[in-house]
Amino acid sequence: MVICPSCRNENEEDSGVCARCGTSLEPGVARLLPVRRDPSERPPVEFQQPKQASKYRPVFVLGTLALVLIGAGMFYLLRPNPCEGTNFESPNFGYCVLVPEGWEAGPAQFGDQVVLDQFAPPTSAATVVVASVDLEAGTGLEEFSAFVRQRDEEAGLTPGPTSETSLGGASALQWDVTVEEAGESYRMREIVTVRDEIGYRITLNDVEDGFSSSASALREMLDTWQFR
Repeated sequence: MVICPSCRNENEEDSGVCARCGTSLEPGVARLLPVRRDPSERPPVEFQQPKQASKYRPVFVLGTLALVLIGAGMFYLLRPNPCEGTNFESPNFGYCVLVPEGWEAGPAQFGDQVVLDQFAPPTSAATVVVASVDLEAGTGLEEFSAFVRQRDEEAGLTPGPTSETSLGGASALQWDVTVEEAGESYRMREIVTVRDEIGYRITLNDVEDGFSSSASALREMLDTWQFR
């Protein structure tokens, strides 16, 4: 079987020329050309139409988006209110608390830019000041309490032994400091905790004679403390 180099027709082995196109079949260098076919012999070319997008697709996308938005809205409206049952929501820091009856709550200005929260019974010398500070990543309760105790020492105070307590479900530490000034004895209680890389510091100041009563009222208030 000899293949014609021109039209690719199959010829008998001893053929000298192609029976279809007459091209010489003698041995030699030849370039094989594509098969030449009559148009009637060519297979039909099929063009596949692109699939039409479903007419319901926009409806499905919009419906899914609407469900997501409705779900987010319902979560926002129905989420538990962390400040439920309290009567004071701090404008400066992330907490709320139930202030004891008879106590006043408001801002306390320290310097030109520092504003803290202050609580005080109107007929007592006691004051409670709440402050918070952003901490470096990884700072724990022990490190923060050591920092606050150092600040007390730098102020000329001698912090007492540290004991464990809690604040809003978070572990906390506290200690007392006794100060003698102008013949009057004062006591200060420091309570510190750390939550979400924020250090909270609650300081109670009162005269020695009324400290037990104000400390008890402060503990009742801190038992209602909620982080926002």
